[in-house]
Amino acid sequence: MFVKESRGISVKLATLAFSLVCASTLISPLGTAFASSEVHCRKVVGKLLDEHIEGPVAVAQMTGAIKGKYVYTLKDQFPADAVLSNLLYTTGTSVVETKDGTLSFFETSSLDAAELGNLNGAVLMTITGGTGQWTVATGHIVLVGFFNQETQTGAWRYQGEVCLP
Repeated sequence: MFVKESRGISVKLATLAFSLVCASTLISPLGTAFASSEVHCRKVVGKLLDEHIEGPVAVAQMTGAIKGKYVYTLKDQFPADAVLSNLLYTTGTSVVETKDGTLSFFETSSLDAAELGNLNGAVLMTITGGTGQWTVATGHIVLVGFFNQETQTGAWRYQGEVCLP
């Protein structure tokens, strides 16, 4: 009886081993496909200059590693804290029109309005793809700068990482 059970277990183990070999053969090409489409990230730095309001959007010029016309559309703005009423959170979307296509972002901002007429802030720009060379782009960029509410103008510095396959 022990021999029969042992033989039955051996057959089950052999079947399991064969199944694993077949599965690894099927998975192996997928693994190499993923390895060949490796993502490459590059550091980017520059400035967002001459920001101004045009109708319902903010427009500026990006210089440095990313060059092109920048257009921002506000989605939401709300106070950050009832105690610190000078703090604002905003969300929005932006697009940079480059010579190689458009680069798209979702932006979240923390703005300090403690100084009358000025919004000093930090913005996290999450890359959401785009068109042309930027279709599958990912990454993040951080903007630091100001926007003057009286003149409706601003300037920002940026740094971050853009990733492409």
